[in-house]
Amino acid sequence: MDATTAVLQNPTTIDAYQALYDALGRAYWDASTIDAKDLIQGARESIYEIITELDEAQLDANTTALLAIQPKIEDTNAALKKIKESINEITKNISTAATVISTISKIVAITAPLM
Repeated sequence: MDATTAVLQNPTTIDAYQALYDALGRAYWDASTIDAKDLIQGARESIYEIITELDEAQLDANTTALLAIQPKIEDTNAALKKIKESINEITKNISTAATVISTISKIVAITAPLM
């Protein structure tokens, strides 16, 4: 991975662009001339396009990565289902059992669309 790719894939890069976009939005309303407003709005439009493209690139990369691990997620969810069904035999600690069941339920709900 080259330096440019590393910087662009860093979540703080998008956060920084978003903060700049928001700050320029405030500056737009404070600007006292139409020329200043035009300059600011032109930069904001470019920044918006960068944010959109970075978001799309991350989504594409995340989708590819997620599809690659989908079989592991399916196998893990099957194991989690067995744990959930037999949690009373695994632990007698009600708090631990409740936490395990709750967290398994969340993971299964999150990953359900992949199945």
